[in-house]
Amino acid sequence: MAETDVHRDNMISLIHVLKERYRDEPQVYISGNIFLYYRDDAGQRKSVSPDVLVVFGIEKKRRRIYKLEDEGKAPDVVIELTSPNTKAEDLGIKRYVYASMGVREYFLFDPFAEALRPALRGFCLDGGEYLPMMGSHLHSEVLGLDLRVEGEQLRLCDLKTGERLLTPEEVETARRAAEAKAAVAEAKATAAETKATAAETENARLRNELAKLRAPKA
Repeated sequence: MAETDVHRDNMISLIHVLKERYRDEPQVYISGNIFLYYRDDAGQRKSVSPDVLVVFGIEKKRRRIYKLEDEGKAPDVVIELTSPNTKAEDLGIKRYVYASMGVREYFLFDPFAEALRPALRGFCLDGGEYLPMMGSHLHSEVLGLDLRVEGEQLRLCDLKTGERLLTPEEVETARRAAEAKAAVAEAKATAAETKATAAETENARLRNELAKLRAPKA
């Protein structure tokens, strides 16, 4: 579970923008804070709970749990929101487990930059082991997205356009702005229509007056 409001909001936001990104693709499963069951080297069933996971090539449907042996493949990308309390596990056992099961990219983000400096770290799988990613912001080859830190928030950006994928709050703000703009345009159109109607009425009155003036007197 996320430890703070900031951790939870980041998790919800990341899941939302990724689901929107792959909304029309039926073979992409995106989830988070779900039990992922696997078998360890001794064959014992164990579980981890990734904050965010993305799996390509499996059916997009609701799941109560994610069983590796039933699904047939590991997540392609995992994002963990880390803290001083979870850093050891995230960089230790989880890093080993995700590499062992074949997670291609593993990212860790510390919203408060207390456990990690820099706050964002990433690893890509190479020969069964994770190699660290380098740079001020990280690139996901699997997702085709850049991961960037903005204050206490991890943002996902389109690689081609450089634009940030919108959070739920930004989507709502954009929707309200569009509605307000449409309302203003409608009001202006109504005002113009009213003005045109009034002008037509005045023109009709003037034509009628002119006709009376031109009419022969008895």
